[in-house]
Amino acid sequence: MLGLRVWLARQPFRLAPAWATVAGALASGGLRWQRKDGLLLLLAIILADGLWGQLWTLLVRQHGLAWEGHAVPTARLLPLPYVAPESPVSRLWRWLAGDAGQQRETQPTAAWRALLMNLLFTGGLALLLGPAALVTTALALLIASLASVLLPRRWGGALAQSLFEIGLAWLLGHLLFAGFAWPVLPLVVAAGYVLLQASSLALHGRRGLWLVNLAQLVPLACLVTAEQPLAAGVLGITLLTPLAWQTWVGQGEEGGLDARGYQKRAQIWWWAGMLVAAWAVG
Repeated sequence: MLGLRVWLARQPFRLAPAWATVAGALASGGLRWQRKDGLLLLLAIILADGLWGQLWTLLVRQHGLAWEGHAVPTARLLPLPYVAPESPVSRLWRWLAGDAGQQRETQPTAAWRALLMNLLFTGGLALLLGPAALVTTALALLIASLASVLLPRRWGGALAQSLFEIGLAWLLGHLLFAGFAWPVLPLVVAAGYVLLQASSLALHGRRGLWLVNLAQLVPLACLVTAEQPLAAGVLGITLLTPLAWQTWVGQGEEGGLDARGYQKRAQIWWWAGMLVAAWAVG
């Protein structure tokens, strides 16, 4: 009904915020495989991947949509029960729903309407989940608001997006199950994956691959420090395929990979390794 934007990148198993939320919960050490915790984790994924994802789209990319005259989808809401049709509350509800006989609009008003709807649902779910969700949602709103300024700068935009996708989602999962405790090792692992995402987003040809490789080593070093040889071995295996694909990065159109193609192929392995690392340090 709300038209949540799920970050699939047109391929399955690449929901970075969802994976990061699960990783944060695993790394917290407080996740118990019970029905209550499972429901809490599911709601956290909906918040981080669906609602925050739509918030990013509306705040960061709205200049490329409604503000440039393109169509912006609007959601349709059911009428409020037990409310008079012409009451102020009912009129506000119909305005939020875009009840003007149009399914798509090109005016900036449509973007603001979609943003208000998103904030309504996001705030409601964050309130339901508690202080951890409220704090991280406020941070998500702040980063998304600043990101439109940072996006023209390659590294600034990449860092803002990786903080939004990986850092905040990990933090949400951690805070929901561990409270406001700050163990060093899981936070260093999370920082490593934020750096990995940022360096892969900012990648241009073969330049910057050294930073991608350095970021991949951060969680591996954390597992070695935590004396988790089995998990370190599994994590090392997940890194072999992304390392092998680097051979084809920047090799031209025939048989080569551009930076975006490399990132899309490597992400499934990175996020699988992220779950392994989070479980090991949790």
